[in-house]
Amino acid sequence: MRYVSIFICCSLFMLISCGGSESTQSLPPPVSTPIPEPEPAPFSVQLSGLHGLIVGELQLSEQYLFALTNAGLFRADLHTLEWQSLGFDDAHVLSLARIADHHMLAGVQQQDDEGYHTFSLYETTDAGHSWLEIKHNFGHYETENEQGKEQIFRTEPPFALIYEPDNATLYGSGYDVLAHSTDYGLSWQVLHGGWGMFSQPNTALAINPDKTEVWSGGQGLQENPLLYQFNLHTSELIEHHAAMREVLSHEGIPGPAVVYAIRFFADQPERTFVMGEGGIAFSDDQGGSWHSMIGDVNYRFYYDLLQDPTTSRLYTAGWSKEFDLPQPLIIEWSDDAGQSWQRYQYPSNSLFGGVRSMVMHQQQGELTLFFGLYKGGVIQVKPTQP
Repeated sequence: MRYVSIFICCSLFMLISCGGSESTQSLPPPVSTPIPEPEPAPFSVQLSGLHGLIVGELQLSEQYLFALTNAGLFRADLHTLEWQSLGFDDAHVLSLARIADHHMLAGVQQQDDEGYHTFSLYETTDAGHSWLEIKHNFGHYETENEQGKEQIFRTEPPFALIYEPDNATLYGSGYDVLAHSTDYGLSWQVLHGGWGMFSQPNTALAINPDKTEVWSGGQGLQENPLLYQFNLHTSELIEHHAAMREVLSHEGIPGPAVVYAIRFFADQPERTFVMGEGGIAFSDDQGGSWHSMIGDVNYRFYYDLLQDPTTSRLYTAGWSKEFDLPQPLIIEWSDDAGQSWQRYQYPSNSLFGGVRSMVMHQQQGELTLFFGLYKGGVIQVKPTQP
């Protein structure tokens, strides 16, 4: 009887096990949930050379892209984007004025044998194949020593240069001075300010659309922003320093600020844009009043602003004050004249993505933005969404 009981229990266990197996096989197959497709990036980003260099300014002609860097002047054909050195490999190119395709002036900072900075102005008439230093008077002023002899000092370079072809005049800004030249940089006359002023470099320089005003700006010794509006017809000078200190502020509290760039757009001649440390500001009445377009965002520095002429979309990007470590590339754009902004961060942890300069190229309906980076060279950015 003992063995019979064991046999019956084993049989029952096998029947239960088989029944459980049949029950499992009869369950419906699991329903797979599709993984949602990631949204396409609003921009395509491509590295475009000069990696590791500080690109302080980009300039665009019909055929070429110019890059002013801490290791020379470079030019790339827009079709191939292959870079060619135009000289000054051991120097910092501060400014460039393109008078014609073959005729250019460059403000250059070099270092002498004792490690001191020297500033020179060079000219080329053969598209950069050779350069000749100009003997000029930019930054010269005279004093007298104890013996009564006059001494001439050169104290500053043209930190920014711009050539106005309509009146064949070259404009340059130094340490809180604006000057002009009608003989391609040989002789300069001060429009406002003076040589040897105590200030930071004034690197912002622009001419308004109707060619009646020159705007310039930078930073004073007390980290205060400087912005000047100079009328070429009447010589009237308007200072917007106080307004800039208020509008380029952190949460309404004035602090250190710099004016890095001034922009005008042809379809909005009455509107003036100012970019710098502390955000982006604008005026709709030729400087009568100022408003914040982008406030101080995590202490980012803004160096320029671009506008798509076909859609009026605005583009900008910034640089966080980090000199030795990578930082993300953050592109910002607005479709409502700057009232609201969208942001895209390029997914890279190794890119030196701080933007110090930018230009826009449009050909056959295709828009390309070129960004000059701090230690990151040049990248090209193309919008992928309308």
